[in-house]
Amino acid sequence: MTTSPGAGQDPQEGLRDLEVMLDAITDQAVIKLGPDGEVVRWSGTAQAMTGYTQDEMVGRSVEVLHTPEDREAGLVGQELDAARQGGRRAFQGWRVRRSGERFLAQVTLVPVHGEDGAVTGFVKTLKDVTESARAESLFHGLLESAPDAMLIVGQDARIVLVNRRTEALFGFERDELVGREIEVLVPARFRNRHVGHRSGFLADPRLRPMGAGLELYGMRRDGTEFPVEISLSPLETAEGRLVAAAIRDVTERRETEQRLQRQRDEILELSTPVIQVWDKVLALPIIGTLDTLRATRLTEGLLEKIARTQAEVAILDISGVPTIDTQVAQHLLKTVQAAALMGTVSIMSGVRPETAQSMVHLGIDMGRLRSRNTLQDALQLALAVLAERAGTAATAAQALRSGGSR
Repeated sequence: MTTSPGAGQDPQEGLRDLEVMLDAITDQAVIKLGPDGEVVRWSGTAQAMTGYTQDEMVGRSVEVLHTPEDREAGLVGQELDAARQGGRRAFQGWRVRRSGERFLAQVTLVPVHGEDGAVTGFVKTLKDVTESARAESLFHGLLESAPDAMLIVGQDARIVLVNRRTEALFGFERDELVGREIEVLVPARFRNRHVGHRSGFLADPRLRPMGAGLELYGMRRDGTEFPVEISLSPLETAEGRLVAAAIRDVTERRETEQRLQRQRDEILELSTPVIQVWDKVLALPIIGTLDTLRATRLTEGLLEKIARTQAEVAILDISGVPTIDTQVAQHLLKTVQAAALMGTVSIMSGVRPETAQSMVHLGIDMGRLRSRNTLQDALQLALAVLAERAGTAATAAQALRSGGSR
């Protein structure tokens, strides 16, 4: 026959062992109460937390630890009645140390039943959560005061917490958002893509913008969409890893950027005007630095004008270009080649001596591009080209007529 490890053990010795075990719980005060709430046993942790010794507390009501207003409201009796009727109960409230200092306690109350089922007492635990509550309160305060919409999202992609800016931005009450998947704030056409972004972040959680380089949109409660920027950061908590998302409405900034882009486009068009100076002759005065964007606009504008006017000669005046380097020369050459494909002869004017020397020194080959020193000279050459083309065309027409008469 076997015996249990505790068989034959002195009950008083077992009780002392239990008290030592309870004293080893350093973050919770353990108190044994009688059926009316009087203190029967008082652990060492309870003494350290409250400042009351066991001799001071045994036999007294546990309401000594309650605030005057709670004692007046009969809170101790209400807590005991709730535990008698429903079993284990958890509370949170203010308690008072021997020094008079208040602390926020997380309380559990468990009834102890006798052999006949009657409640013979209670086991009560207290945990000081003042600091954690203060930190949580500070966190909530910072969250509420943030200028951006802030959401805390769990691993299951469900919203845990939102601030008032989120309510204002999306038009939802926070009770409507908490517990729902984050995709409720994403337009339907982007939701599948958003799930991929979310999964990617959870696989490699670190502070970063979401969907960098992409245009992201949020959706309000009424279904309207608006452009947003989203920054994500992981939060390690006792409940596991959470994700903090800061969402900013960038509608105004996007509109400003688009307006500035339109203004830049208009300025580029004004700075590279294509002028019809004669029938079938265009002039393109180029002023300032010629970069890739401006060169592209220049070429597009010239080709469109050639198509509309059926121009046969285009004069590119570079007297207003401060420097000619290889890149600028390449831009000009591409413009000339594009015009040639449309049957237009290009003439460069405004080539200063220093510009010519620079182009030779750089080894820039402008091909068979004709050039003149001044715009006047370029116009005279353009008229000559037209006359030459007209004569060639007349000769060709005469030859066709002669061939037809035979």
